[in-house]
Amino acid sequence: MLINTTKVKNTLCGIVLACAIILGSADASDKTLRLGLASLPPGLGNPFASTARTSWYTWRAIFDTLTVLGPDMTTKPALAVSWDSIDKYTWMVELRDGVTFSNGEPLTAEAVISTFSYLQSQKAGQEPLSREVQNIVAMRAIGDRTIKFITKQPNPNFPAQLTVVPIVPPKYWQEVGRDRFALLPVGTGPFAVTEWQETGVSFVASAGSWHKPVLDHLEILALPETSSRVQALLSGQVDIASEIGPDDVEILRAAGHKIYQRPPTSIGVIAFNQSIESPFKDRRVRQALNYAVNKDAIGKTILAGMVKPASQMTPHDNPYANPDLAPYPYDPDLAKALLREAGYPKGFSFVYEFSMGTGGAHQAAIYQQVASDLAKVGVTMDIKPFPWPQLLRGILQGEWRSHAFGFEYETLPTGETLRPFRLHSCTWAHPWYCDEMIQPVIEQAKHMFIESERRALIRLILSRYHEEAAALLLFEQLGLDAYTPTVTGYSQVNGLIPFATLDVGG
Repeated sequence: MLINTTKVKNTLCGIVLACAIILGSADASDKTLRLGLASLPPGLGNPFASTARTSWYTWRAIFDTLTVLGPDMTTKPALAVSWDSIDKYTWMVELRDGVTFSNGEPLTAEAVISTFSYLQSQKAGQEPLSREVQNIVAMRAIGDRTIKFITKQPNPNFPAQLTVVPIVPPKYWQEVGRDRFALLPVGTGPFAVTEWQETGVSFVASAGSWHKPVLDHLEILALPETSSRVQALLSGQVDIASEIGPDDVEILRAAGHKIYQRPPTSIGVIAFNQSIESPFKDRRVRQALNYAVNKDAIGKTILAGMVKPASQMTPHDNPYANPDLAPYPYDPDLAKALLREAGYPKGFSFVYEFSMGTGGAHQAAIYQQVASDLAKVGVTMDIKPFPWPQLLRGILQGEWRSHAFGFEYETLPTGETLRPFRLHSCTWAHPWYCDEMIQPVIEQAKHMFIESERRALIRLILSRYHEEAAALLLFEQLGLDAYTPTVTGYSQVNGLIPFATLDVGG
C-alpha cells in the first residue's frame, strides 16, 4: 500500500492558512539531506502513537516538546524556557515567546493544555502516550505563556516527563481529526511535511520555525535491512545511514565515510518470563545463566570492543548508576554448581524469542554465541525470531509463548534511571518479573525530592536487580550511524537528531 498525501495536502492547504508560504518552491541550489532509517513511525505523523526512539527519529523533525534531554541527561529548555516546583505537587512552566506552529497558529498555554487534555481523554485511550500524563490531575493557563500543572503523586522528575509529549496545534487537530492529521502533521519543529509515503517522508524547511533549519529540504527513507542502509550510503542514495553494524564500520570508513557512536541509553538483556512456570523462578538458575555467558569474549569478537558488558540495569555512565556493581564474571563451573543446587544437574531447555527490530546481523550472532555458552553448562536455548507486533502483544497483553525474550532496560525518552522499572517490575499490567521485596523502594524513589536520598534508593534498586539476576544482562546499547564527509553538525544525544543544525555540502 502506498500512502500518497498529495490530494490530502491540496485539501488541507485550504485549512492551513500558511501552507503556501511554508511549502514554497524548490530551487536547484536548495540544500537537501537524505536520511536512511530502519523504519518510519507506525502511526505515520501521529506523534502520540509511540514512545519508541526509532519513531522519534522522524517526529523530531516536525514536533517539539516542552523540554529536551541534554548530553548529561539533564533537562534543557525547548518550547518551555523555565519550570519551577512550587511544592511537591505543583509546577509552573513558562513558555518560549513568539513561537508559532507551521500553519501559523500561535503556541500558547491553552494550546499546550489542549494537547495534554486530549491525551487524558477517552478518545486517546488507544494512544500509547496517554500513559505518560496519568499523574497530572489539573492544568491551568496563567496568561498566554504560563501553565500551572498539579500532579496526583509527587514527581521530582516532572520536567523530564515533559520531554515525552509533543505539542500539536489545537485548532488544526480538531478540524482535521486524528487520522488526517497523521497524513499531514503540523508542529513547531524545523520542518514541515510535504508528502508521506510508506517508503519515505519528504519535508521542507518551516520558514517560521523558532529554530529554522540550515537545510532547505529533508528526505527520510525507510530501509529496513541494515545492508540496504549501508549500500544506500555507499551508492550516494542517502547522506546518513542510521543503525549500522560493527562489521560495517571498516568498509564505510574505507569509502571515506564517518562513523558516529551514540552514547548508550539502555541495557540489552534476555528477559526471563516468570509469569509462567519455568526454572527461571529460581534465583540460582538466573544467576547461573549470567555466570555461564562469556560476555567479554562476545564483546571483543562480535561487537569489536565498542561497548561494555552490562553491570546493572542502566549504563555505567548514567548519573545514578551504582559504581559498586560489576558485570557477572564468566565462571561456567560456578554456573554448573548453581544449577545442581537448584535441582537441574543435567540442565534444562527453554525457548527464547527475539525481534530483530533495528538490529543487524551482529545481534543474531550474539544470541547464537549465548546459546553456545549455555550449552556448555547443559542449558539448551532454542532461539526463535518473532515479529515486532508479537513482542508488543506480549508486553501489552501478556500473550507470551516463550520462557524468555529479548528486550531492553531503556531510559529514553525521559532519561530517568527508574523509567525501565515501569515495565520490568510488579507495577506493569502483565508483569514478567515481579520482586515484591524491592517494589516499595521503587515507589519511594519515584516520589523522593531529596536528591541524595533519591540517588541512594535508586542504587539500592539497581543492586537488588543485579543480585536477583532479574535478567541475563548482556551489553550496553550499541548505536552506530554513518554519514558522508559532506554532512556537518550530526550527533545523536539521547535519541535526538539535531535537524535544525544539520548541514550538507554540495
